[in-house]
Amino acid sequence: MRLDLPPPSSQPGIEPRASLRRRLDVALRLALPWVSLLVGVFLLSAFSGLPGESALLFGICLGSVYFWSAHLPESMPSWAVFLVGLEADLISFGPPGTILIALLVVHGVAHTWRYGLSRINFLPGWGLFAALCIILSLFQWVVACVGALRFIPPMSALFQAGLSIGIYPTLSALFVRVHRAIVNPDRA
Repeated sequence: MRLDLPPPSSQPGIEPRASLRRRLDVALRLALPWVSLLVGVFLLSAFSGLPGESALLFGICLGSVYFWSAHLPESMPSWAVFLVGLEADLISFGPPGTILIALLVVHGVAHTWRYGLSRINFLPGWGLFAALCIILSLFQWVVACVGALRFIPPMSALFQAGLSIGIYPTLSALFVRVHRAIVNPDRA
């Protein structure tokens, strides 16, 4: 996580001092997305008996990592994605390591293409997210088939991909509001 304050602007104006309180505020604002995702993964896995809970967990994790890696990469560093993926893998009952790999792949794609993703509107970005969800859900399904040494019907992977794709617009709308509060709290 980068705790550097932005350089002073070339235009005159009142700039806040780089005090300890200001640095702590910036650090907490940048840590909000990945810390809330860590807590959310734990709460979703520990205290709910929802049907399709693992697919919902996958969708929320993928959507969160995709959005924050593309729009505010300082708030979703690679090591935080690794921690979230490790926690989700330890809590879920899926094939070990698949959520971790999926989150790191989504982080890498969104982080690499963040300049292009920030210039396009929502639908093409959602299309890229949908393609990633389908590919990574099928990857999980293949690993589960290999691990079980038998063919498992792919309906669970398709349900997981569909739920992940369907939940992303709601997550994105929520994250846009949070993004505004993180970047500029006075105008949130």
